Amino acid sequence: MTDTSVTKASSAGSWIFRGLVVVAFGVMLVSWFMPWWSADIEMLGYNIIQIRPWGLQLDERLGGFEILLKGAPMPAWFAPMMWAYLGACMLALLVGILAGEKVISYRNFKMKLSQFLVGGVGLSYIIAGIVAAVYASIRMGNMGGIALQGRTFVDLGDPLATNVDTRLLPGYYLIYVAGILFLVLAIFRDTITGEE
Repeated sequence: MTDTSVTKASSAGSWIFRGLVVVAFGVMLVSWFMPWWSADIEMLGYNIIQIRPWGLQLDERLGGFEILLKGAPMPAWFAPMMWAYLGACMLALLVGILAGEKVISYRNFKMKLSQFLVGGVGLSYIIAGIVAAVYASIRMGNMGGIALQGRTFVDLGDPLATNVDTRLLPGYYLIYVAGILFLVLAIFRDTITGEE
């Protein structure tokens, strides 16, 4: 293979890598804009309470059951911080797909900048999903022992007694799909691009 054909293959591989990163980012965005968790309150209806990446979303039908959520909403700084996190991920991925052969090194550690950034976004998103589930589970335990997934009978006195059905939604599971895609792309970057 001549140098020109190696360069062309490498260039095509770089574009394939970039395209795959964009696809993985698309999965991340889909999960970001979908709810991650939902609670149905039997006497009120479906999706009365939802958790999204940037906070809690409450249906106006919640009524007297809102007492269950005392102290549950996130602080005012949380939503802007989460949107800033998404922006930082977008910036990291953009730099990652444009970084080319740039290498970062620290002592004996060497890695291509694109691998570090794409893999870092994937790892951070997986960690965000784990932290969200653990935190939500702890907070719901303080709200009358509501389970993260399953059915809980809540009795706040007549007429506020009903079953609450909770579940993690597809948007939550897509966190891990996106995160794993980013990690796989980071690991196999050189194979995809044809670079050493």
